[in-house]
Amino acid sequence: MNGYGCLAAYYDRLMTDFDYEGYLGLLRKELIGGEGIDLCCGSGRITVALAKSGKKMTGVDVSPEMLGEAAKNARAAGVRPVFVLSDAAAFRPQHKVDFVTCVCDGVNYIPTKKLPAFFDGVADMLKDGGKFVFDVSSEYKIKHIISDNVFYEDHEDLTYLWSNSLFAGGVRMELTFFVKDADGKYTKMTEEHTQYAHGRETVESALRKRFSFKACDFETMGRVGARTARILWVCEKL
Repeated sequence: MNGYGCLAAYYDRLMTDFDYEGYLGLLRKELIGGEGIDLCCGSGRITVALAKSGKKMTGVDVSPEMLGEAAKNARAAGVRPVFVLSDAAAFRPQHKVDFVTCVCDGVNYIPTKKLPAFFDGVADMLKDGGKFVFDVSSEYKIKHIISDNVFYEDHEDLTYLWSNSLFAGGVRMELTFFVKDADGKYTKMTEEHTQYAHGRETVESALRKRFSFKACDFETMGRVGARTARILWVCEKL
């Protein structure tokens, strides 16, 4: 199975190491206006939080299972963002918005050669001066931390294995889940992902035509270093 078919139901449980609150603090500081689009919204953590803060939000994702989880999270929070099933690179809103976000590796799913077209599409979604905030797992992280490695977690009702193999442009990921049912039996499910390793200069070259921008290390909010694992960009439409 491809995409987030299996992972969707467990995504929020397994993403305990991602600093959503830190990200939201940055977004509340940087974002302008009241309407935004959250591309690759996944389970809707960012979409829902921004909707709770008074923003008019649209969440976009290619996985129907992830959008199902996002809708549940929105109902639980008492907000009603719009969720759209679409590939992020193909999505086009009916009108321009104040900001666009793409959180937690969404841009890593865009092939490197398609980055200029993707960033052009984002710029076309924005009003003049609109903000675009996104991050990537860095080229260093993909090549030296994730690649050719195996990770796992073992819970009472769920065990999963995450194995990765490097190829010329990025990393192929195979996720295997063993899910325990009420009778104590386990069901095995697998899915595959491909993420692309985008060098910082490649990303910024693709941005430069349509945006001004600043980059930082996501963990420290300081300068990007040779071993920065996640790079965050805050961009403004020219």
